[in-house]
Amino acid sequence: MVSQLSGGKSPNEIIAQVKELAANNPGMATAALGGLAAAIFGTGAGRGLAMNTAKLGGLAMIGGLAYRAWQNHQQGKPLLDIAQQPQLLPAPSGSGFDAGAATNETAMLYIRAMIAAAAADGNVDANERAMILNGVKQAGLHAEANAWLEQQINKPASVQELVAAAKGDQQIATQLYTAARIAIEPDNGAESNFLRQLASGLGLAPQLVAQINATAAAAKAG
Repeated sequence: MVSQLSGGKSPNEIIAQVKELAANNPGMATAALGGLAAAIFGTGAGRGLAMNTAKLGGLAMIGGLAYRAWQNHQQGKPLLDIAQQPQLLPAPSGSGFDAGAATNETAMLYIRAMIAAAAADGNVDANERAMILNGVKQAGLHAEANAWLEQQINKPASVQELVAAAKGDQQIATQLYTAARIAIEPDNGAESNFLRQLASGLGLAPQLVAQINATAAAAKAG
């Protein structure tokens, strides 16, 4: 499928093209992230997040949740109960979690994390594939970007690849884990194991992971 969409180009050539497109079109990756998030949250649990994504944008939504969990952890606050639906606000400017601090590269990383999480139970099925591609199609992406997304679905990033891409930055790591966590409901062993390995590889403190999990669960219950 990737070769059909990309005119026979290799995965590395597709990645290079997408990176060039992202550099020349600063809003491309953020638009894709918003479309992907809206598609994932558009059904069942997570419709509240879909509304917030529409209002704030994908990056701001991820950053806002991650910042809330980060602050709660730093301040030693108790975990949010699922009934305590948090008011989702964008992270303040200069916090490192605000959308303005993100790059197309980090937006693409969060997309990779969400797709990898969705595939953690073995594969992305036909319905999930259609939902993801239809969501990002509405963002008006280039054919190369769609081919890159197909590549990510066909061969999702490994935990090791995601960890390496975070480059030890704890704020990016926190948002990366948040993106993966909100993409799924870890209701089976494979998904739970994926999140556990990701958190461990990123070096996130267990208390921070608990805050992210609680914040994500409460937000998705909205």
